[in-house]
Amino acid sequence: MLFHRSTEVAIQALIFLAQQAPGKLSPTHEIAAQAGVSEAYLAKILQRLTSAGLVRAFRGSGKGVELGRPAEELRLASIIDTVQGGLESDKCVLGLTICSEENPCPLHDEWLPQRAAIHQMVDGKSLADLVRICQHPPAVLPPVAPSQSTPDNLEPQGGESR
Repeated sequence: MLFHRSTEVAIQALIFLAQQAPGKLSPTHEIAAQAGVSEAYLAKILQRLTSAGLVRAFRGSGKGVELGRPAEELRLASIIDTVQGGLESDKCVLGLTICSEENPCPLHDEWLPQRAAIHQMVDGKSLADLVRICQHPPAVLPPVAPSQSTPDNLEPQGGESR
């Protein structure tokens, strides 16, 4: 598991905020409902995002939350770092406490390119990219229908010959 649940909720909340009209403050109860979490749980996540400047929270009349920076400037990697302190992919893929270049686990060398690809992916994606993907998901190819033809070496059922 690469992302903690709190990171997943943070990403969902930020996507929600990025889809709002500029200057619109979103109440935390709306964000929590959209993410399917309690307001108290969301508040803890928003506190971290606010401290890092990823969101701005306003109190008093007209209270709510908005993005702290444009969605194009918010990298997925910075969201992950803010909420969970880095990717789980940095740890040993087998969960061993002693795993390094000097003392590798059995999957260490195979995991390194995968870990690099994951880092490249999260470094290369902005919040704006995630919003675009959510609004216009990639087309799903229709399932391939099984072939109606009979292999040459099989006779049709019913004992008929060709």
